[in-house]
Amino acid sequence: MLRLQRFAPAVTGLLLLSLSVAAGAGGYQGSIRHPGPYVPLCSRQIIFSASYLADLHTGRGSGYLFTIENHTARPIRLAEPVPSSTHWYAQVGNKWLWRASSGSGGSFVDAVNEHGSLFAYQPKSASTDPHYITVPAHGKVQWTSGEHDNPALAYRPGCQHCNYPGEYEYKAVFAYAYLPPAGEHVKDLLACGLRTNLVDMPPKPRVK
Repeated sequence: MLRLQRFAPAVTGLLLLSLSVAAGAGGYQGSIRHPGPYVPLCSRQIIFSASYLADLHTGRGSGYLFTIENHTARPIRLAEPVPSSTHWYAQVGNKWLWRASSGSGGSFVDAVNEHGSLFAYQPKSASTDPHYITVPAHGKVQWTSGEHDNPALAYRPGCQHCNYPGEYEYKAVFAYAYLPPAGEHVKDLLACGLRTNLVDMPPKPRVK
């Protein structure tokens, strides 16, 4: 698997503040502080994967095919939206450097530890109409989604703060990390976080 490079000169993006907090949260001598709620990364028994789709529906733009495989003996439930965040990386030489993120939950608490905990999204109050994805024990679920269904999927490498001269090739990592509001219990709710591997994206159009 390609190793993601978390830091680059003059890194800017939609979640620069969050990335800075994460970078300072761990990986150093002494006690580690974890600002905000967090969850461990799921084991390899639960696999989250995705692939790019050129056009989900005519005129609605690009989208993605998502798959969650549950190789455990218990069903799992995930609070929608899934994924809860997206993270884009640009190719610079033979490295992939972080450029932008959107959504909530799924960023590493320690930005240099790719097997560590993830920041989790935790609403302050319960939703009046919650929706969940249920994956049966030893089963899998597949679905398609685009930015019209989930704003976290909007293609951020085109944003004003994510453009760097000479960068055209991008990949994305989709993530999910959620905790229910304090005091609420949801049966079979997934208590760990998920991240996909790097997913191929179309090249950014070159400026003529």
